[in-house]
Amino acid sequence: MFSSIRWRTSLAFTLLLLSSLALASGYLLHSFSQSYLENLESQLMTQAWLVSDNAAQYFGSHEDEALRTLAERLGKGISARVTMVRRDGVVLGDSDEDPSIMANHADRPEVIDALSLGRGGSVRYSQTVGYDIFYVAVPVTVSGEKVGVARVSVPLTDINESLGRISRTIFLGSLIAVAVCVVAVRLVFRVALAPVKRLSQMAKKIAQGELDQAIRVTTGDEIGDLSKTFNHMAAKLKETVDRIRGERDRLEIILSRMADGILILNSDLSMARANPAAARMLGISAADVSGHGFVETVRDYEVDEIVRRCLNMRVQQSGTVEILPGRLWLGVIATPLETEGGCLVLLQDLTEVRRLQMMRRDFVSNISHELRTPLASLKVLAETLQGGAIEDPEVCKDFLGRMDYEVDKLTQMVQELGDLSQIESGKATLDRSEFNIADAVERVAERLRPQADRAGLVLRIDCSGGSPLVSADRFRVEQVLMNLIHNAIKFTPPGGCVTVSVSKSGKKGQVSIADTGVGIPAEDLPRIFERFYKADKARTGGGTGLGLAIAKHIVEAHGGKIWVESIEGRGSTFSFALPLAEAPAAEL
Repeated sequence: MFSSIRWRTSLAFTLLLLSSLALASGYLLHSFSQSYLENLESQLMTQAWLVSDNAAQYFGSHEDEALRTLAERLGKGISARVTMVRRDGVVLGDSDEDPSIMANHADRPEVIDALSLGRGGSVRYSQTVGYDIFYVAVPVTVSGEKVGVARVSVPLTDINESLGRISRTIFLGSLIAVAVCVVAVRLVFRVALAPVKRLSQMAKKIAQGELDQAIRVTTGDEIGDLSKTFNHMAAKLKETVDRIRGERDRLEIILSRMADGILILNSDLSMARANPAAARMLGISAADVSGHGFVETVRDYEVDEIVRRCLNMRVQQSGTVEILPGRLWLGVIATPLETEGGCLVLLQDLTEVRRLQMMRRDFVSNISHELRTPLASLKVLAETLQGGAIEDPEVCKDFLGRMDYEVDKLTQMVQELGDLSQIESGKATLDRSEFNIADAVERVAERLRPQADRAGLVLRIDCSGGSPLVSADRFRVEQVLMNLIHNAIKFTPPGGCVTVSVSKSGKKGQVSIADTGVGIPAEDLPRIFERFYKADKARTGGGTGLGLAIAKHIVEAHGGKIWVESIEGRGSTFSFALPLAEAPAAEL
């Protein structure tokens, strides 16, 4: 029973009731004191307002000496101590003391109340004079602004002496009871309300996000039960919040690392959020999309149409759109969000898929084209021989020679396809050795010089840039040189020039084959190294269309780089670079 908060509350009120009986005996003393203080306060307040009105003119002009003089004069006139205090608590004038040695008064209760409430008063014991002093303060106002405080104070020695005599007679015994009552009530309420205070503090910390809180249970009463329940609630809340945070963090990681773009739209087609992949696809900032309109962000009517159909019909919609003509294809899937009324938009970058589809289509088309010509020739030659031409020895010999040529072309194509397949799959082995790339250029150039002479071209070798030593497969490098120089000769008109330059570029040896031929159209340059791909002007020149693709993969297998620069009608320059022998070569 005695641990019940209800019992403690009853006891506290019982003690208060007993104390009230003792306080009744002091009613007369209180009435006397109150009446005297109220009269005195009214008088002092009137004087304080008088002082404030007189001092206002000096506060704005910073005439501190005038304020000191005014304080002394007014103090003598009203027989009270007058003090002028600036708003920040600095004493500017005092009728009894030197303001320069007085402490800051910003913490005085009457000063605080005067500035905040418009008036203030307090009674304090002065250690200097040894008796109580009654202080009254009012604000000093200049142009509607409170710039300071005017304070008037008088000692309470007379009333204190009177009250002391009465209190010794009337309240000698009552004071003891009152003191006991106050102590008892204070102790009871301190013990009773301490857990409640701790609970309140804990609740405030939890509200501020500090969830790792637990209150110590010290009682077995209702407050103790409440504390236990509160601790359990705080633990469950922390567990729930931690789980939500964990799921949120995992979701953020998933969204940030997804290759597909994610957009979340509100029902009014405003953007709620976008993951980095979506921002990258659309060329926007993921942090700045919130609240922006979907159409103004995406700027594509086809995507907007898919999303609007999803929002209107409340069923999933999908489609494929071309955002940047020829550069970016997106698969769009819009799914309605039933709870929020908006929708989730999934963006899939299909550019590479479309490119591979086009490459596959072109590959099939090109290989069909390359096979059709020799097969058709073989078919015609065979049918002609079957038709009787085999009886003519000269014709038969000529046709067999042509058939052998076409079979060689087919064999070359199959061989190059096999080489390309091995290189692309990484199964081809490179027989690396250190050699001077200029020597390889000279050797290949000598093999092709007769072809250049027959075409009426000048074939030049320029090794003024150095003779770099590379670590590579000599046979494969010569294969690259053979393809590039042969192409330059094939597509350069008579009277032109093919220049093969060797130089050192940083940690790589570079070879450039420049011709004065027909050049390559700008739209064909990005695809010139694809299998079977030929620019229109090159289609009449024969060949399998695999040479540049093989050259590209050989160079890259050595850790090098190959590229082309060309202006249609003014020639082309094919260049490749391989790591020097002293530099670490890249792995296959």
